[in-house]
Parts: sequence; structure tokens; C-alpha cells
Amino acid sequence: MKTKLTIAALLTAAAWGQVGGPTPGYVFDSASRELRPMRGTPGSAHLGSALLKETDAALASGDGTMAAAARFGMIEVIRGFDTASPVRVMLAQEPGEVLFAWSGRDLAVVFTASRKVMLWRGLDAGADQVTNLDISDLDGSVRNVLLDGENLLLLAKGGLYLAARGGNRRIAELQDPSAMLVAGSDLFVADRGAGQVSRIRDYAGAAESGKFADVGAPVGLQMSRRRLLVASAETRTVDAFDVATMERLGSVELDFTPTRMTGLGETLALLNNGSETEPLYVLDLSGSPRVYFVPAGREQ
Repeated sequence: MKTKLTIAALLTAAAWGQVGGPTPGYVFDSASRELRPMRGTPGSAHLGSALLKETDAALASGDGTMAAAARFGMIEVIRGFDTASPVRVMLAQEPGEVLFAWSGRDLAVVFTASRKVMLWRGLDAGADQVTNLDISDLDGSVRNVLLDGENLLLLAKGGLYLAARGGNRRIAELQDPSAMLVAGSDLFVADRGAGQVSRIRDYAGAAESGKFADVGAPVGLQMSRRRLLVASAETRTVDAFDVATMERLGSVELDFTPTRMTGLGETLALLNNGSETEPLYVLDLSGSPRVYFVPAGREQ
């Protein structure tokens, strides 16, 4: 079963402070070094003006009330990010590339050059308690980070690692890992090099790994109603699988090549990075998967 791509024309950008409907999430543009809000709902959404500028990396928390940013060698957390009076707090000062991951009010920051992680808990209450983790023993540079409650997961060139103060444990060897997703005690991992998605049961314990599905060049994973959705760069589709039976239920054909499938709020996911000439493509997960586009120019 193939479902054709659905595209809706969307509106122009709004300024900060304007109420353009709900804000399902925030989009970081690495080219313009800006973090911008997405306003409205699928089919009638637009990108608002930049809330953070001259930023090397930025990521809003799941509920949008806080954001983390790397600017001029400083790591900051912005409290009240969804209000007209946000408050900046500096957490650390160290230049170089960083990766962010939120889990509720907790934040993990991966410093790829110095190969370490700083983990803050309860950032809504304060910024004093931090845990430092050494990840110098990982095989290759870190590509992706996921904070799942007490567990910190890192995707590196050589595999998937569970990081901890007492030592880092490799729980899967991978050829070219591209994405990961936690669902309960299970972990799904996309391996672009192997052309497959694996499921690791009890990932924080016994870590029993097995092939879940063959997918050409998988680049992103999302869960929707007990269906695992996988973005494929090879077939230019989003494929849906039943989690219990591993049966392929259908596919959404795309007019572009997806590069990721990153969650944007509770029911949306970004499928690409966008540019001045290419829009952002957003997957709506609230029902049958549908794809919409949002103009990605700095000012529409």
C-alpha cells in the first residue's frame, strides 16, 4: 500500500511575541545560526522570526519552556523561553562543537572535541548540580545523543553506547548509525550502512539485539500509535511498521530525500533541514502520516 504525499501551502513568518496559533516546536537552522519557532498547525503553519541568533547549536526542551544554546564558546540555558521575559543562565564555557539532549528538566551536553559529557539535573530549579562523564573510550566521534531519564545513550561511528560515571558500555556494533528511539524498555536503532533497523530489548539491562526490519538508508525514527515510522533516504519514503508483528503496514512517498526525522513537539517530526531554496518538510503523526511543507527562508 502506497499513500501519496500530501502538501499544503503555508503562511509567512511572524515576529516574536505575536500569537500565530499554537507553537508545536522550535527549529534550529545551522546555516543561519538561528532558532525559530514554528507557529500554527499542519496545513496552516509558518516559521516565526528568530528567537536566538548567532548561535552555534540550540535545542528547546520538549515543552518549550526552556532552551539550551551554545554561543561564543558559552553553554547557556534560557528559562521562560516561551515567555516575553526569558532569563539566560550560563552553565559552562568551552569552545567547540556540542550536541544537546533534553529529558524533562534534565540536559546533557556532549563536547565532541574534548570527548566528555556534562549532565545537569533539574534545570528549572537551579544549575548547580552537574555530572561529568568521560567518553574518550568511544570508537569514533559522537553523532547523536539521547537522554532517557537516568540513562544516557550515545551513537558513535563504532556503535551504540550506554554512558555512565562508572564506565561506558557498548551495547551494539553498527556500521553507520544514523538515529535511535526509545520505546519503553526497548531501543530502536537505524543503521544506514547495514540498511536496517534493529531493536534492542531491555537496552539498559540484558540488551538483547535483533533485526527489526530491512530499510534502505534509514535516517530517522519516530513512534506513532504502536507503529514505528522509518524515514528512508534510498527509497524516499516514510515506512510504517507494526511494532508487535514487525509487519510493514505501508509507506508515504516523498518528493524529496529525507535527511532526518526529528521530533517537533508531541505530534510532528522534521524530515529535512530546509534552506533558502528548499522548504522544511514536516510529518504529522497525529493520525495517518501526512507531510506538509513550511517555507524555510529567514523572512517570508
